[in-house]
Amino acid sequence: MIFFSIGLPGRFAAWCDAAIALLAGHLGGTVMVNVWPRLPDMFGYDTMSSVLDEVALSLIASGATHLVMGARQPDERLCAALAETNARFVVALDDPRFAAADILAETNAEARMVARAVANSYPLVMRYASLPGALTLYGDRRRADPAAAIAVMAHHLGIEVSDATVKCIVDDLAATGHDGPLTGPDEWSQRVPDVAHKMLNGALAGYQESLAGGELGQIVWTRDLFIAAGHAGSLTEGLEASKGSPICPIIYGPYIHLPAGSWTARVVLGFSPEASGHTFLVDAFSGRQLGSTSFQPERAGVYTVDINFSLDEPAGQGLEIRVWVWTDRARGQVAFGHVVLRPLAMRQPDVIAGSQDDFRTVLDL
Repeated sequence: MIFFSIGLPGRFAAWCDAAIALLAGHLGGTVMVNVWPRLPDMFGYDTMSSVLDEVALSLIASGATHLVMGARQPDERLCAALAETNARFVVALDDPRFAAADILAETNAEARMVARAVANSYPLVMRYASLPGALTLYGDRRRADPAAAIAVMAHHLGIEVSDATVKCIVDDLAATGHDGPLTGPDEWSQRVPDVAHKMLNGALAGYQESLAGGELGQIVWTRDLFIAAGHAGSLTEGLEASKGSPICPIIYGPYIHLPAGSWTARVVLGFSPEASGHTFLVDAFSGRQLGSTSFQPERAGVYTVDINFSLDEPAGQGLEIRVWVWTDRARGQVAFGHVVLRPLAMRQPDVIAGSQDDFRTVLDL
């Protein structure tokens, strides 16, 4: 049999994978656990192969009686297959900041790569919670009563086990390190570097609000997630506008998926006195240009630029926000603050427009 365990790339999803494998073992035969995509692949920018393709390769290579497939970035093909067959599967949801803390504790990966991996996973995983065959488990409840979580998984997957067997599985999971260290809402921040708090909280906290039963909160992509064009310099300081062009964006990234729907992106930028009067363009791109706006700063200061756009179901590399120098022989410097993303129906705060402050204050945001 094939069992699908769909969740964010953290300890809770790994716990569910291992629990399902132990349950499957009571059906007789051998059990293989495979996780796709693997973390190193999630840190990169390449498009991953289909989960179903990986299932076929796993079955051919292993010859196992049962396969537990841990899907961390489940795609449209898998979603369609599970919906059409009403197959039963498990969706493991947890505070995405916990998942990021788990990965940082277990790897030497850059916080920027970890934030992208978790943020890219969440919109894909959430789609599966609404399918008819889904059993959605929440990390906070599992930590409070792991035996109850395993019992409900067994029932949902049609595996008959006794209370004593459930207790043994709980003990086996703890003995093999699948016990999950987080128990409180603030502990994630104690397990990640201080410099990564703002980036991780901005990119992931809005999803946690929806997990708690509310609407999706605002998402903030800090400058740490973005890339300055190779010739432009570092985003921790002003970029020379003279080195930009309409051919290549001066700032781009972060290649992160968002849930389908209508969005607004508010891009916060600073311009030096010499950059005033020159034309700049900001756009949203995902396989094609989704929306754009061009403008000329009238004077030095901090400006916000809004772009409205719509996204289909997540696919490809994810969303880019790009900043272009749109005129030749531009002068001065451009400083990058952050990007605030909100579902279009969400109320917008007041706009910062043409602030008289030094343009470099945007670097303190």
